[in-house]
Amino acid sequence: MERSEIFAKVAEAIKETMGDDSLEISESSTLKDLGADSFDQLEIMVALEEAFDITLEDAAEDMSSVETVGQTVDIVSSQL
Repeated sequence: MERSEIFAKVAEAIKETMGDDSLEISESSTLKDLGADSFDQLEIMVALEEAFDITLEDAAEDMSSVETVGQTVDIVSSQL
């Protein structure tokens, strides 16, 4: 799967989780800037697991230190 496809699915999962289809998301966007708190980040992780049919349990520590959407894409890519 191409990085652009992964990014698009990650962005969609974030928008759905945050309940805001108008969010402007780029790879340099931070989850905090998008309004995500720690509970939202957990929900995003679950949404990504479902969207990509992967398990991020092993990457949970990495996910807790994620700052940007691009880093999220990297983690998802590593699990595919």
